[in-house]
Amino acid sequence: LVETKWGSLRYAKERIAALGLTNVTLCLCHMGQFCGEFELGVSLHACGSATDAVIQQCVQNNAAIVSSPCCYGKIVNFSYVQYPQSKLFCSEFGSFAEFMEVARLADHEKENEIYMKCVDIDRLEGLRDKGYQYLSIQKLKPLTCSPKNNLLVAYR
Repeated sequence: LVETKWGSLRYAKERIAALGLTNVTLCLCHMGQFCGEFELGVSLHACGSATDAVIQQCVQNNAAIVSSPCCYGKIVNFSYVQYPQSKLFCSEFGSFAEFMEVARLADHEKENEIYMKCVDIDRLEGLRDKGYQYLSIQKLKPLTCSPKNNLLVAYR
């Protein structure tokens, strides 16, 4: 379990002990700093580019992905992630600024669902470009559990 907040990690440690789990390792660090191996990457409410940091770590580990993104407007270019990510969206958006306008609208418009879907389709199409075959956008349930309840699922 990779987490940047000590309090969340402490809570996770308590839950792991209560459940009697023995196959969980805890790491206090940023995803970009994590060097371990794993088969499944799961993220919940990973803000902006943190979702893409998780996805990149999954790609490097050839791992399946289950991710619930949030804060689309907090996406920023990093050395390990360039936006748009997919060949498809690179041909549709001429610049990072244009792509970021869509990401911003995903956070701030009343009808934000289409904009969130655009950003998430770019993420999944980027995974297709990297050899992932099963790609899906699903919804967390109940729909009221999160203001941005998309769930990305991908595996090779």
